[in-house]
Amino acid sequence: WKALRTGVFTAAILIPIQIFAGDQHGLNTLEHQPQKIAAMEANWNTGPNVPLVLFALPDKAAKENRFELTIPDGASLILRHSAGGIVPGLNDYTGNHPPVFPVFWGFRIMVGTGLLMLAVSWSAAFFLKRRHSLPKPLALVMVPMALSGWLATLAGWYTTEIGRQPWLVTGVLRTADAVGPVAGSHVALSLAVYLILYALLLIAYLGVLVHLALKAAKDGDT
Repeated sequence: WKALRTGVFTAAILIPIQIFAGDQHGLNTLEHQPQKIAAMEANWNTGPNVPLVLFALPDKAAKENRFELTIPDGASLILRHSAGGIVPGLNDYTGNHPPVFPVFWGFRIMVGTGLLMLAVSWSAAFFLKRRHSLPKPLALVMVPMALSGWLATLAGWYTTEIGRQPWLVTGVLRTADAVGPVAGSHVALSLAVYLILYALLLIAYLGVLVHLALKAAKDGDT
């Protein structure tokens, strides 16, 4: 239980700090990479009172979102701290903004996973503090949550790197102009090596978790 309590209470404290840091980073991105913010919000037209899009299927060809589910003024409130705050739109960056769909959904996967981590860690901290045990449904939820940090990190990385396109250095150097004369086969080989390496690390990580869980069950420390 000691390891579980340490992990739960550490997460319950650090996750809100991470969310605050992410919000501050978003404000910095708004200043220096507004086209990335526009893609993250799937906002096509610059203006005030921009809603927060919870769900949508961005249509790049039509320059609109299909099947939108929004919170009125939400994006303006988050990004400008005012319902009338101006939020940049993709139409101001025609030919100079990233692909919208992966950036929009990568950001939502990252944020959604982070909020789920917050809810689970706070719930677990509450039960461990008050009852010194976890309800079985919550304990079962925490098993797949072991991979939530990886998911949030990968989604955030995709959002960041795809969101910077077509720029390597925003407004200065395009990615296409910085590509080196490296054969595609060489890149594919290095990528394959990385994938194999990280797959082995994941297998080892899961193996250790299973071993520790079985050992704890055998010793009666559940």
